[in-house]
Amino acid sequence: MTDVQERLKALSIELPVLGAPRYAYEATVRWGDLLYVSGQISRTASGETLQGCLGDNATLADGVSAARTAALNLLARIDDAVGLDNVQQILKLNAWATSSATFVDQPSVIDGASRLLLDVLGDAGRHARTALSAHVLPQGALVELDAVIAICS
Repeated sequence: MTDVQERLKALSIELPVLGAPRYAYEATVRWGDLLYVSGQISRTASGETLQGCLGDNATLADGVSAARTAALNLLARIDDAVGLDNVQQILKLNAWATSSATFVDQPSVIDGASRLLLDVLGDAGRHARTALSAHVLPQGALVELDAVIAICS
């Protein structure tokens, strides 16, 4: 069992099984030693989209949970595309959180995703990051993530 698989087991994490995108794009695109992962929303393995608006009807804890859920989907896409053991480094994580005009703690919300990536991938999960507010996200999602990943050739 690899380090990543051992960490997933120790954390009692089972990656979701994701279907193909519904629209005209690819879930992932590999270019040389880079993997680009399209936006992954806060949809649970059972198909429920975690929704809400931070600063309105969603709490910081709701946001952190949604960010973790979106990160699980991101990890599942990476695993499907190249295998998590082939991740050299998460280079950049872009994140959006549905927020009211007065909510300004998006970085704390997105830490839910960042910490999960670190927990699962170790040092390879360290990344640069952008955490932005959004008025609305696809399917009413609370969080959406995309990423650029350096992978083994």
